[in-house]
Amino acid sequence: MKRGLVLIVLLCLIVFTGFAKTYVYEAIPETGLAKTILALEKLPVFGTVFMIGAHPDDEDNGLIAYLAKGLHLETYYLVSNWGQGGQNEIGPELYEALGVLRSQELASARAIDGGKQLCFNAYDFGYSKTAEETFNNPSWDKETIIGNLVELIRIYKPDIVLSRHAPTGGHGHHQACGVLVPEAVAAAADPNMYPEQLEAGLQVWQVKKLYQAGSGGVRVNTGEYDYVLGYSYNQIGRIARGSHQCQGMAGSLGTPGDAYSSYVLLSSVVGTEETGMFDNLDFSLKAISNGIEGDPEVISKIDGMLLQLNGITSSILAGFNAMDPTGIGDEVLEGLSLVREIIAFAAESNLSDNNKELLIERLTLKEADFLAAAREVFSTKLLVSGNDSTIVPGQSFEVTATFWNLGKEVIDKAELSLVLPEGWTVDKENVAFEAIKFNTNVQAKFTVTVGADAVYTDAFDKNPISAVAVWEVMDTSVWTESIADVRVVPKISVSLDPERLMAPASSSDITRTITVKVQNNSKGAVTGNVSLEIPAGWELVTKDTSFSLGKENESKSIQVEFKIPANAPLGESEIVAEAIVDGEIFNKGFQVIAYPHIETKNYYKSSVARVAVIDVKVAPGLKVGYVDGGLDINTVYLRQMGVDVTELSPADLASGDLSKYDTIVIGIRAATTRPDIEANSARLNEYVFNGGNLLVQYHKTGEYQSSWAPFDFTISRNRVTVEEAEMKILVPDHPIFNWPNAIGDSDWEGWKQERGLYFPNKWAPEFTPLIDTDDPGEDIEPGSLLIANYGKGTYIYTALVWYRQLDYLVPGGYRVFANMLSLPKVK
Repeated sequence: MKRGLVLIVLLCLIVFTGFAKTYVYEAIPETGLAKTILALEKLPVFGTVFMIGAHPDDEDNGLIAYLAKGLHLETYYLVSNWGQGGQNEIGPELYEALGVLRSQELASARAIDGGKQLCFNAYDFGYSKTAEETFNNPSWDKETIIGNLVELIRIYKPDIVLSRHAPTGGHGHHQACGVLVPEAVAAAADPNMYPEQLEAGLQVWQVKKLYQAGSGGVRVNTGEYDYVLGYSYNQIGRIARGSHQCQGMAGSLGTPGDAYSSYVLLSSVVGTEETGMFDNLDFSLKAISNGIEGDPEVISKIDGMLLQLNGITSSILAGFNAMDPTGIGDEVLEGLSLVREIIAFAAESNLSDNNKELLIERLTLKEADFLAAAREVFSTKLLVSGNDSTIVPGQSFEVTATFWNLGKEVIDKAELSLVLPEGWTVDKENVAFEAIKFNTNVQAKFTVTVGADAVYTDAFDKNPISAVAVWEVMDTSVWTESIADVRVVPKISVSLDPERLMAPASSSDITRTITVKVQNNSKGAVTGNVSLEIPAGWELVTKDTSFSLGKENESKSIQVEFKIPANAPLGESEIVAEAIVDGEIFNKGFQVIAYPHIETKNYYKSSVARVAVIDVKVAPGLKVGYVDGGLDINTVYLRQMGVDVTELSPADLASGDLSKYDTIVIGIRAATTRPDIEANSARLNEYVFNGGNLLVQYHKTGEYQSSWAPFDFTISRNRVTVEEAEMKILVPDHPIFNWPNAIGDSDWEGWKQERGLYFPNKWAPEFTPLIDTDDPGEDIEPGSLLIANYGKGTYIYTALVWYRQLDYLVPGGYRVFANMLSLPKVK
């Protein structure tokens, strides 16, 4: 195979973020000769591969690197969803915010392994065990999801599709993808399937080969060593995989040597006799005209021109001089001009519309390859920046575009302009320059006015402004585009803290406080008022909600008290906040999602808080210590329940007076970020022995050692994913089910995402299991809630996902959790 180059500089940093220990591999994008050679080696290649998986981290990164950087094929990873239902090992983002984080970790991985990223818009509703369970979720409507996949296949036209999953094995989303992919490949080639796509201008597409990950088929050696890279493709893949940091992946480099990716052929239209994945496939420039039907003379003419183009690419690669890349510049431009000539010929030919469209589409992709090569051999760069990176509708600001000629050839002409969304204006259409010499630049400044109705730049949007340089050398026109790091935000952003509140049912009025944060994102001073819409019958106590913000980025947090009346109805309501400035209403805020290994994104949320009145009681005078690992916000909800909570520091665990707490709670997976839990496990056991109640929430297998507990138990991978799974109470008269809240069947209703995960499956006889729950058709050990008496106290280990139930304001979650906390107060 032909080699590809890339220069990757690895900085192995250990960063303590307050959450998990994170190993950051910083990959410097290909530059200089490496990028040039990659661009040149792609010129004689034409082909596309799809790899399809369920989640972020399900990709085969080493194979992506081999396909993209080694074979120079267009390589896409299609993910079914953004991983919204998973866990986060580096920060507080969950649900939609976690999906944003994981989408950007995918983008970072692709920047390293060379692939491109797509999503076919299912939703990660949490772990499921079967394809049937997955398809029963409305967000996985089978017909819709297959249609999404078919559309992407028809748009990008892959030669090979690699399914990462089989219809059996793995969990439910994996199985579902294993079912979906073969059906989508077949449907993409069927004109009777999803005809609305064809009416919209797409064409049917026949994938040539469909593979599924698994042994017994072909093997691709991604461990092939690249002497310029200094790494194998598998090693590059391992580095890329380290981008999935919120899933605990460190991206260790590993060792060189053979590493195989194995796939089984499911279907082929080019023959099934093969010894390798790429047998019977044509990835040469001739592939551009393969399948094009029409006038034989026209096809022959096009094939002849493609043969000529192939000769030019051979000459380019043979003549490349690393010390003087511009020496082949004339041939690169000759190839670019020839591609454009073929496009013009095809456009004027008598080919049918469908054949003409397909041919021109392929040629346009190859034109893009020659443009990329021209930019590299002539060493041009285009930089663009704004004097404000967060802009608001109606704002005027300055954008600077700088075009550099770093090559030895004089650039004859260059014209700089901006590409703006509809409704935006700019003070000049373009700025022209001539005779740009070696190592010099030209610069144009533009005054841009954002449209009054400009759309806020969401987490999945491309930034709205780009600069374009159209430059000419050797009588050939080349263009370069660069996107500005500029995002549109609201003039005033409004957010609520907390976003979810609860209040215990009460026979007297209850006062709650919510913080409304308003931030000025505009250049000038603003004054206004906050309006808070609360449920009928509730009372706003705070009357003055005015604000005055004198400059950009200035913010004010307004504490708003409201009163929930005595005997308020149980259930959930909304509180809606709006900021009113000069009659204009603002009701959105954004969460900035920023980490060193991803591009910063803004995740927008309406300024709405959910509030629930819940029939829950806690023992009077209850004092709780909470060992917070940073992965849940349970302390917020415990305080709302009326619990006196203290967050325990490492110093508190090491030398503080633990006896003053009735109950000490270990947060979810806190041992991964709080090594002091292990260091002080003997003190915690002593606390229990002397009469304390220690409540340990779920940890993954291997994260929490049973040697830290008074008695042995083993954490398995057992879990119950069906939210409605029956909860069999094994010790009905236990106080946890009776005081201060009498627990009944209704307390297990309305649970979110799952019952629990990482259940213990073995335990010492001193432990008593209190609940037995299983997914349909299963019979696992009843390890979701274990309790043991030790000395005068109690030790509880629970793998039920209380944090999600508290987050979602599930009444039963609060009531049972309150009982566990209150256990020492039972008389």
